Amino acid sequence: MCGKIFLIICIALTFKASASAPYLTMDSANAAYSKSAYDKAITMYNTFINDGYESEQAYYNLGNCYYRKADYPKAILNYEKAKKLNPSDADVQFNLQLANLKTTDKITPDSEIFLANWWHKVVDICSEKGWAIICISLLCLALLFISSYLVSRNLFLRQFGFWFGVLMLAFSLFTFLFSREQYNALTTHDTAIVMSGSVTVKGAPADNGAQLFIIHEGAKVWIVKSEGTWTEVKLANGNQGWLLTSDIEAI
Repeated sequence: MCGKIFLIICIALTFKASASAPYLTMDSANAAYSKSAYDKAITMYNTFINDGYESEQAYYNLGNCYYRKADYPKAILNYEKAKKLNPSDADVQFNLQLANLKTTDKITPDSEIFLANWWHKVVDICSEKGWAIICISLLCLALLFISSYLVSRNLFLRQFGFWFGVLMLAFSLFTFLFSREQYNALTTHDTAIVMSGSVTVKGAPADNGAQLFIIHEGAKVWIVKSEGTWTEVKLANGNQGWLLTSDIEAI
């Protein structure tokens, strides 16, 4: 009996140690980062991430490490990943803008992309969980107002409850759509950062394809489709073409 209890305790302690290992790695990375030991911090943060864990702080600090080492494409990539987890973080947005200033390509969005960016800015006011909480809160308010409409005998309260109930329902629907879009943004990888110094975008997925234009490291592209070792991408200005998949890294 004592042997079984001892075995259970050993298993529990082993499980606890393995569960806390990623957080020990994160703590070590943070400690190295605070001491400006950026190479060590980069190794530790990447270990944490490669083990299958995600953290806005890990991506943000990793981006800062790469920025201080003047590796701007990797800095932008990690800032973008941090932004996906928390799009309303002002520090992430500011540092991402700083890193983008270091890139060669200054691409002006076309009108279609501009409207899409405007929509995403509205959606990015809150994270997926933030919009979900707002959605549930508005739905509860809607039920409260509709209940007052159903049970009240006062004409003013009935009208007030009905119209505000409908209004809260409409707002909750919008916030649900925002939350779903944030979820889709988290689970899909349809954007990427150019990691190679200079890339010639071609008109076809082949080495002998017509050369359309050149983009440089750090540029953000939208992934259209992939074919073999090639990926078709679209830029914010609407330019579109093919490049090698190895030249980009998905966000």
